[in-house]
Amino acid sequence: MKPWMGRRPRGEGGASDAAAIVTGFQNYVQHAEGKVNALLVLHAGAAAGVAAQTAAGVAAGVGGLAAFLGYCLLGLFLLGSLVSGYHLLQTIRPSLKAPDRPSRYGITGVAAPAPSADDDAERLAEAWAMARLLGEIAERKHRHVAQAVPWVGLTLVSALAWTVLIAVVR
Repeated sequence: MKPWMGRRPRGEGGASDAAAIVTGFQNYVQHAEGKVNALLVLHAGAAAGVAAQTAAGVAAGVGGLAAFLGYCLLGLFLLGSLVSGYHLLQTIRPSLKAPDRPSRYGITGVAAPAPSADDDAERLAEAWAMARLLGEIAERKHRHVAQAVPWVGLTLVSALAWTVLIAVVR
């Protein structure tokens, strides 16, 4: 059996594993931010639709039961917009938490230690600390995206119902 088959030579792979995991967590963070961008587009579209239909509803002179239903739908729209907006803002809020140890790989807790005999071990520990930090950031972002989705859905459904109500009343 060749020496490289079936086992990893001692001392190799740790840095490449850490780099691969850091890259993976960076991708998870970017993935959450892409989802936020899509949700923000839906949010803005719903707000524009409600604003346009509100002007049409005022011009039509909506009153009685239709006005009551309209206020309820606008209240639901406002509630959904506020709660989902909070979660979306929490998702795009920067996290300036420093890693567990000073690291040359991040924007917080930056350190440029003097070279030492254990420099490879130190670099590896710094890379793993950065991987853990990016994992925490990715988890927080995805948690807030997951919490925002039902509220964005409420916003969209109430905006659609408002549009249908105005179309029926006119």
